[in-house]
Amino acid sequence: MKPLKRNQFLLLIAIIVLPLHSLSAQDLESLVSPFKGSTHLGNYQSRFASLTLLVVPLDANKNPSTLIVEGALNSNIYKRPAEVSPFEVFMSYKKVLENADFDLLLACESGKCNVKQKVKSIYGYPKKELESRNYGSMSINDKGYLVGWASHYLSAKKKTEDKTYFVMIIISSQRDLYSVDVSETNTMREGTVELAPELLKAKIKSEGKAVLHGIYFETGKDIITDQSKPALNAIATYLKDNARLSFYVVGHTDDTGDLDSNISLSKGRAKAVIEELKKYSVNTSQLMDYGAGPFSPLSTNQSDGGKSINRRVELVLRLN
Repeated sequence: MKPLKRNQFLLLIAIIVLPLHSLSAQDLESLVSPFKGSTHLGNYQSRFASLTLLVVPLDANKNPSTLIVEGALNSNIYKRPAEVSPFEVFMSYKKVLENADFDLLLACESGKCNVKQKVKSIYGYPKKELESRNYGSMSINDKGYLVGWASHYLSAKKKTEDKTYFVMIIISSQRDLYSVDVSETNTMREGTVELAPELLKAKIKSEGKAVLHGIYFETGKDIITDQSKPALNAIATYLKDNARLSFYVVGHTDDTGDLDSNISLSKGRAKAVIEELKKYSVNTSQLMDYGAGPFSPLSTNQSDGGKSINRRVELVLRLN
């Protein structure tokens, strides 16, 4: 590995010494520091906001795909030193992110993908993602030159024990401008949501259905893992206490992949829950399986957090 230049080294230190599992929204600016010698022009922060990232794959016309993430957002706009080219800023951040074990979602150099038009259409005028933010006393014209003349673009992802960080860097060919956005999303850890018979009773009474939190499957399969035992025990207790009632057990997926496969997977997971409940002495004749696939999402499928919410099994009250 080639030794890092001084500015790259300073950036890398800023990333790797921070306790990523405990960053606050106010600390996000330090996650990826500015290129050495840059002037800070403006900052925007939000406790919860959506951020559209440009990602691979590229289509036949070299237009990037998009990914929408949600979480705490910290956005900073800088002016690089006059003697530093957009390409130097691009390569420095790219190497630093790679060395800090970020997964690059898109690394687009000038002319190698249609980043200029894509950035302008998503983040620019009128009132798009970046243009609509209040960066304090920063010039409105600078925001326009940043998103209207993007020449280089980076997006990256780093997952820690309890959070996921997304980084977006836009580098303009005009006025020496570039921006660094960092979005922080919580990662749901298995076992943190406890399902109790009383919770099921309250949800069924008020809504006619309940999400069966705590049921876990092997990735892409209908095989229930051992971590699901506490939830299965709670479900079994509720069903035996309400033996006169009938229910649908409904499986749901996100919208990733083939539709028929998702429907089949969702039905298989619903069946698997019923089969597992037999081991808890539940009279499963009161249960009917159904696979809804991606047809009834609870959240957007354009973010990782939304997809996680949509992958679920529900208990739905039947009236006959």
